[in-house]
Formats: sequence, C-alpha cells, structure tokens
Amino acid sequence: MKVFDVKSLLDKESQIFGGKIGSGKTEIAVNIAIKMSEQNIPNVLFDMDIVKPYIRIRDIKDEISMYDDIEIVSPPDVTRKIDLPILPSHIISKLMEKDKQKILDIGGDPYGAGAIAQFKNLFPEGSYNFFFVVNTRRPETSNTKEIIEAMAQIQDASKLTINALVFNTHLRWETTEQVIRNEYKIVKDVSEETKIPIYFTCVDEKHQNIVRDLNLPILPLKLFINPLPRLGE
Repeated sequence: MKVFDVKSLLDKESQIFGGKIGSGKTEIAVNIAIKMSEQNIPNVLFDMDIVKPYIRIRDIKDEISMYDDIEIVSPPDVTRKIDLPILPSHIISKLMEKDKQKILDIGGDPYGAGAIAQFKNLFPEGSYNFFFVVNTRRPETSNTKEIIEAMAQIQDASKLTINALVFNTHLRWETTEQVIRNEYKIVKDVSEETKIPIYFTCVDEKHQNIVRDLNLPILPLKLFINPLPRLGE
C-alpha cells in the first residue's frame, strides 16, 4: 500500500475540496491540513461551507486547533447554528497570502459551492487543485451519470474547474473490502469518461487493509466527524 504524500500537492497554491453532502470532503480537507502540519508545512484551512445539513469545520475547530501550523478561517461563531452566506471579512487577505498552503472546504450543492465564485479571480488556472470527493453510497452520486451531473453543477456554481477525483466510498463502520471493490469501478468509469484522474482514496486509519487491493495512494483518516446528531443541535 502506498500512502498519499501531501508534498505532491505543493506545486499548487490551493487545495479545494468539494462534493455532495456526506461525501467526506470536510473530513478529508481537515486531514490534508493535519498531514501538512505534521510535515511542518504551514497552511490555512478555510471553512467556506455555508450550508449546514451536516457538520462543518467550525463545528470541530477545537479539535483541529491542537495541531501546529494550521490556521483556521471560518465565519463568526455566532453563525455556527444558522445557514447564511456569511464569510469572515478578512477572507480575501488570507486567500491572497502566498507563504502558506490554502485548503478550502466548499459547499456540497450549487448554492453552497457558489460562495467561492466571487473569489474566482484569486484562483487562476494552474494555481489550484479542485478535488471532487465521491462516496457512491450517498444519494445523488450512486452511479456514473449522477456523479458527472453533480460535478457539472458544482463547476458551474463555483466558476472553477474540477481537475481531480477522490474515491471515498464508505459505510462508516460497515465498510468492507467487497464494498470498496464493487464501488471503485463506478469512479474509475467517471475518471475515464471525464479524463479527470483519481488522485487518492481514503480510509479510517484503523482499517487500512480494506483498500489494500486498490492501485491508488491511500490517505489514512483521523475521524473527527460523528455521523450521528450531537445532543442539543
């Protein structure tokens, strides 16, 4: 098994993660920031997901803050439980910084992904990786046609170009090697049809063996997001 090396991303200034709700994009963005931190690569983690049917970076900010070299840019805490297109006033200056890697978690539907469109001039072609994270066991991305349509919607809303795929099919603790093998073909077909490469796959760091048969680099994940609702929310 080959572990994904985050240093392979450093030829681009920004790493943008999009995907449908439940794809795992937030978990992956956080883990990329952590892997960079562990290699002493300063980075800024942007919470640009303005829609909250699930968990966003601002909801796990305390857990992330224990890692050095990660700066978090997120909306004000007062907006944590509301869904309004509010982004911090200093976001433009942070997006313009050149001395740190920029990692962005954007919304999972056209409305949410559209929040980044206003900053498109800060992302010239060739300066970013835009990863579309796919979990084929989630609604709206269960087959090739749905995935390609979802990608087109996100691209149109964000005004940016998706240039990489992440295979992240899972059923949390019920994920098996058979599930991985069966669903990988779907994302591989998407890659072949769109000519967009699959950069890596992801797995809970405690269960890396279930992806051992894939010919893809593996990003072992520290899991922060509880799939069950938190009390009081």
